[in-house]
Amino acid sequence: MDGKPEGSSQRVVVGMKILCQIVSVEPLSLVVSLPNQLFGHIPITQISSEFTTLLEKIEEGVDEEDEESGSEGDTSKQQHKIPDLVDIFRPGKYLRAVVTDVHAPGITDNFGVSRPKDGSQRVSRRVELSIEPHRVNGGVVVNDLTPGFVSLATWYAFVST
Repeated sequence: MDGKPEGSSQRVVVGMKILCQIVSVEPLSLVVSLPNQLFGHIPITQISSEFTTLLEKIEEGVDEEDEESGSEGDTSKQQHKIPDLVDIFRPGKYLRAVVTDVHAPGITDNFGVSRPKDGSQRVSRRVELSIEPHRVNGGVVVNDLTPGFVSLATWYAFVST
């Protein structure tokens, strides 16, 4: 016996790199299936630094325009259209991800205004992941770069302004 309780799987810890599969695409996150019948989620701010920067610029621009023009915020949001996650990702696609946070069961939900629609969404919020290339590819050394090696790239083509 190796010290783990019988029937338990390897523990998910921060920094662990995992191959996951998209189960559903939500407006602000991806729900993914992890090994050993676990679920996780990838927030929209953990896709790439460029995507997050674009979101922040749009938010700042919308806030400034709202202050200047009053209630015309809907038109400014339309001018700053970013791709929806459903336009970029599809259920069934595999992703390499890194665990960024693990929440204990029963922790108060502080993940946004919407409530989980089903059990997999609720359970997925316990494991937070990132697919930011600098995190997922962290630790890769030159000797790792052999024929057939797959490296995650950024979503720059989707977020160029």
